[in-house]
Amino acid sequence: MTAKPTQIAARRQLGEELRRLRMSVSRTGQQVAAALGWHQSKVSRIEAGKNLIRVEDVEALVGVLDAPPDEARRLFDLAAVNVGEPGSWRNSSRSGLTRRQRDFIALEASAVGILHYQPVLVPGYMQTPEYARRIAAMAGASDLDRAVEQRQARRATLESDSAPSYRIVLLETALRWRPVPMEAMAEQLDQVVKLARRSNVDLRVVSFDIEQVAYVQHPFMVFDFAGEIHPEGLVETTTQDLKVKDANSLGSLRHYFDQLSSSALGKADSLALVRSVAASYRDRA
Repeated sequence: MTAKPTQIAARRQLGEELRRLRMSVSRTGQQVAAALGWHQSKVSRIEAGKNLIRVEDVEALVGVLDAPPDEARRLFDLAAVNVGEPGSWRNSSRSGLTRRQRDFIALEASAVGILHYQPVLVPGYMQTPEYARRIAAMAGASDLDRAVEQRQARRATLESDSAPSYRIVLLETALRWRPVPMEAMAEQLDQVVKLARRSNVDLRVVSFDIEQVAYVQHPFMVFDFAGEIHPEGLVETTTQDLKVKDANSLGSLRHYFDQLSSSALGKADSLALVRSVAASYRDRA
């Protein structure tokens, strides 16, 4: 299949960006190839933009060259266009699960503000190891230890000194849907309360007792960045994660978030509900 002009341009730009990254850390092409078990000519072809650059190869290079989170995110964006998938971010396949978490790490670490709506699950950056392992197993992750480690890395961003602000809206379903034993679920909700008490976190729960004003089926996030970097949105579906960049669509996501937030309990009442549900799990454990 003939590459589109946008793919060719992205391929060349991606190759140049990867070459610049390699030079910034004073590594030769031969050293990088040896570290990855590649032939040196493969590194040269990638940097020259002569061939299709696989996302897996970009991930390997980003890892061995220790790319900063914001740079890694930009390189993954170029990689998506290079392979002809400008409208999608990550397929939710077995091989894509840890890559998805790695990209979450990059986006969250480079953001200054995050809006997050989650109707069913506890957010990944709030998950305990046991809960995270179970969710990753249900999703078919091939490396459960790595999947858990990456969720813990996302929590480290939330707890860091330079952490972004998080505005989170959960449906009460996220507290009630139980993929782990009763006591483990209680511990999971204890962790939600602990993290939600942080000054950079505003967590609200849409209670079953409240008349709803909006219906949004899929989880979504909106990332705001410092300076002139444009915001981005992400809508998670069963089969893929859809990236949102155009102003109208981002405006719609913000509108839905505001609607959901307006019908949620206040922060204090939300945390009281989380604690109450945790206590009910312990009573039944």
